Amino acid sequence: MKRILSLDTSTKISGYAVFKDGELFRYSSIDLSDINDTDARFREMVSELYDLIDREHPSAVVIEEMVVPRNPQT
Repeated sequence: MKRILSLDTSTKISGYAVFKDGELFRYSSIDLSDINDTDARFREMVSELYDLIDREHPSAVVIEEMVVPRNPQT
């Protein structure tokens, strides 16, 4: 059985979906918007992702490309 973990990462709320044999199996989000400290939020996100990978045992992980604006004021 092939499992794919798909991640849509963000700085405060990241979404994920798990596909089993090409069919959507589960989806949810990791909401860290209540953590104001960026370093603490990053550490918690890493911990949550490790837990997610440990629970789901994916055979592949797909991460959406992040778009970073060159000039955030425009």
